[in-house]
Amino acid sequence: MNFTFINPPRKTNRNNLWSVIDAEMPPLGMATLAAIWEKEGHASQIIDSAALKLTIPETISKITPAPDYIGITATTTEISNATEIAQAARRAFQGTKIILGGVHPTVFHEELVRHNICDMVVRNEGEFALIALAKGTALDKVPNLTWKNEHGKIIINPVSSQFVDLDSLPFPLYEKLPMSLYHSALGAARRQPSIGMITSRGCPGKCSFCFSEMFGVKIRFMSPERIVEHILLLNRKYGIREISFYDDTFTADQNRIAALCQMLLNRKLKISWSCFARVDTVTPELLLLMKKAGCHQVMYGFETSDETILDRFNKRVNLEQARNAIRWTKAAKINIRGAFMLGSPEETAESMQKTIEFAKKSGIQLAIFNVTTPYPGTPLYREFSSRNALLHHNWDLYNRAELVLKLDTLTAEDVKYFYYKSYREFYLRPVFIIKYILNIRTLTEISILVKALFKIIRLTFKRLFHKQF
Repeated sequence: MNFTFINPPRKTNRNNLWSVIDAEMPPLGMATLAAIWEKEGHASQIIDSAALKLTIPETISKITPAPDYIGITATTTEISNATEIAQAARRAFQGTKIILGGVHPTVFHEELVRHNICDMVVRNEGEFALIALAKGTALDKVPNLTWKNEHGKIIINPVSSQFVDLDSLPFPLYEKLPMSLYHSALGAARRQPSIGMITSRGCPGKCSFCFSEMFGVKIRFMSPERIVEHILLLNRKYGIREISFYDDTFTADQNRIAALCQMLLNRKLKISWSCFARVDTVTPELLLLMKKAGCHQVMYGFETSDETILDRFNKRVNLEQARNAIRWTKAAKINIRGAFMLGSPEETAESMQKTIEFAKKSGIQLAIFNVTTPYPGTPLYREFSSRNALLHHNWDLYNRAELVLKLDTLTAEDVKYFYYKSYREFYLRPVFIIKYILNIRTLTEISILVKALFKIIRLTFKRLFHKQF
């Protein structure tokens, strides 16, 4: 049997700063599923339309031969393109079964099947379902599957009672991907080529703006030995010199990271890397070891400088912990990339300005400001949806740059003003530009900096006098 996996193109508005900031990450989940499919004796194809910048007709034209299955992944902002691809594929390949998977289809699985957008949805983890399909298992026995029987009845199969052991998974089929097109997010990598990697599923945090149910309640980790093996594959076969670990919380298991660092040191691997962490999952000792093993940047989700809003999000951290993490990370000589949210419930103009000031005065090297976005499946989405307090359901605009929440304290224009203001005030400071230039090592980095600063100037200064508080 033939299976074509499709990573749909993204819709990013030119006025969205993520059009400059964002990484181009390989579809690791799909590439791993393709490896599983081929391990079962079948053929696969991966079309990464996002990396290749393909239109929907171009995507369909690349599907060859006519497959038995077409699997399309989708986040919320990708779902409109994913459904268009599904409908176009159904017209072009009438005997092919269309499957959707990923976060958004997991939440809206019944709706997608009911409206014939696809034949089935694989909810949550896809590995066990794919193995069952590869073995020709009857659909009513395939775990995590939502489908429609011959009588038109929607069947929701139970979720698998097992969790995927990450060490048991084959490495992604990188040879089927356009490897030269992948790169880390702006400012996240010191060396090229760089690539993203995920070594765990789940997060110790249960923040209301995150969909923590996707991979179940159990946090699972890839072993340090397996991570090193994966890095060696990428380094030797594709010349990768830097890894961006995009785990929700890379440092959730501190002993694992300490063991990984020691292995990297013992093998004398010349790999630099960055990661995401919570401020309550690092220690001075761990950070020093991480630096020694090649870590040059940690991204912390600070979110806000308002502890009332932190509590509202069930963040379970406070500003003292944030300041400690900043101090320890700077002492280890690791750069800090801070993530912040503007336009949250109970937010005011004053609290947004305080968050901007916190970012500027904290001494962190980089800052990412997002508009608080209630993604489907999250407690935040359920709360505001139940109160009819969402401004719209235009999934293309659930893009971290447009207000979706209907707030009592702020208008959409208020939040948009501070969104642009945050980037202008943080990045156009002379002290930031001088420090950044002094750390630049290559002409490529200079061109990236100029491009980013030009984008910030173009987007933010046109709103400079739009509103004053």
